Amino acid sequence: MSAASQTSYRTARRAFIAACEAAHVDTVARLHPTKGPDGKPLFMDCAALGPRHATRAVLVVAEDAADSEVLRALLGVAVPPDARLVLVHALDPAAFARVAAEPGWPAAMLGAVAIEDLAKVRNLGVLALGGHGEKLKPVLQAQLPKATIKLLAPTADIGRAMATIADFFAR
Repeated sequence: MSAASQTSYRTARRAFIAACEAAHVDTVARLHPTKGPDGKPLFMDCAALGPRHATRAVLVVAEDAADSEVLRALLGVAVPPDARLVLVHALDPAAFARVAAEPGWPAAMLGAVAIEDLAKVRNLGVLALGGHGEKLKPVLQAQLPKATIKLLAPTADIGRAMATIADFFAR
């Protein structure tokens, strides 16, 4: 078992927020209706780099501690001036924290992210680090009906994730 897989939801969340603060990137937290095993609130956190009016973007979705490490590294990616990179930490924070989940909550919050952070996007790459991108695409397509959405190959490797994003933006 890797150190990342042993990392708790709380530790990973603190590290993600600290990395965003160090990179001067604001985060938006969405409160989950379920409490963590410690009785404290759970959150899905999002960070966006690049202009809000960008018509092309990559959405990166993290589900667990290994994915969280990748997200932190992606804060250093150079985003072209006409593009946007949106990072979602703990799409389902209840699953990350290993407590009972609310089945419709991740999709509803992903829809909110699409509306708030990707409204102008017409060309969207989706990098679901842990896989499951096929489950995300219908939710995103419903909120972004004018967008072409391409599922990018999932990876937990930081270098490959960076290369995948760079390739998407190079098109």
